[in-house]
Amino acid sequence: MEYTRREAIGIMAAFAAVANAYDPKAFAEAAQMQPTHAVDVAGYWSNFYNDTVATKGANKAALASEKRKTVYLQASDSGKPIVYADNIPRTTLPAIQGDVLVKMAVSQYRPGHGDISTDVSHIRIDATQTFDYMNLVAPLSWAVLASLTPDKGTAKLPTLDAIGFNDLSKQQTGTNLHQMTLPAGVGKLAVNVTKPSNPVFAEIIKTTSKLVTAGLSMMVLPAISVPAISVFTELLGKWQGHATVIMNGNLTPVIATSVAPENVPMPQDPMSLPSGYYVMVPKEHQDELNSELPKLTVQNGFLVHADAPQTDDLETRAEKAVPGVSYATLRFYCSKAPANGCDSNKPSTKEA
Repeated sequence: MEYTRREAIGIMAAFAAVANAYDPKAFAEAAQMQPTHAVDVAGYWSNFYNDTVATKGANKAALASEKRKTVYLQASDSGKPIVYADNIPRTTLPAIQGDVLVKMAVSQYRPGHGDISTDVSHIRIDATQTFDYMNLVAPLSWAVLASLTPDKGTAKLPTLDAIGFNDLSKQQTGTNLHQMTLPAGVGKLAVNVTKPSNPVFAEIIKTTSKLVTAGLSMMVLPAISVPAISVFTELLGKWQGHATVIMNGNLTPVIATSVAPENVPMPQDPMSLPSGYYVMVPKEHQDELNSELPKLTVQNGFLVHADAPQTDDLETRAEKAVPGVSYATLRFYCSKAPANGCDSNKPSTKEA
């Protein structure tokens, strides 16, 4: 898998900026200013990529905030029922033979009432392959870090669909994760949302990211090896230091096909990854969500009541539905990878 010269230069610039910015004295001074509600996230990110081998299942490393563990739900399309992703039978997935091409875009992010503030919010999405090829090529990983700056007067975040962030036709603009190939349809996925307490960290992300609008900047790392992204992630975590955690998720095994070759190392209890909307919420907000779940539907990435007055605009309907629940939504499209994809090489069963 390849990325362009421009993308490669961007990746190297991001690595260099983080490495140069990691000044122990400045970090110590920033850490002294951390608010009491922030938690130490450096250790969490240092261990984040410790387990990418398919046969092991989910990474069991301690979360930075267990009560904010990321919980996944799914709706096959706008207006369809929302179900917990763990309850989707693998038999309902398409019977794709070989590798699966996945296109993914962030649809919306809406903090619940208790999480609304004027602080910058960071949405980080990681997707990774889970085995290498012919013992030669390390598994590849994709990551995006979106930095959202709310309006200082109203603490209101930009609506992502209004700025084209969820338009999959803009794959080459840097506003989305690039399409990725999951060998044999298996991989791992994680979604994290934080509000960094260190203002210098927020500035680093801003200066090393592509500016999309005045309220959104993005750092996209397409198709780099797991060892490389592990180093980057550890550096980024050490510099971030402390953060208010909105959603906190380890890499979770996923599968996008109902069939898989016998010689493929399968993850334990993979979560089904059908096309459609995925909704992520923090564990702490499940009770409020569950009480309203039968009444909810997804519309353009927002959770709304199915019987909400159509005279209200979408944003108004979204504000009235589950006001205490913070959530992010992703849009997935899964299809068979092209014939020149990576399934021509049989995977190794060796654990990394």
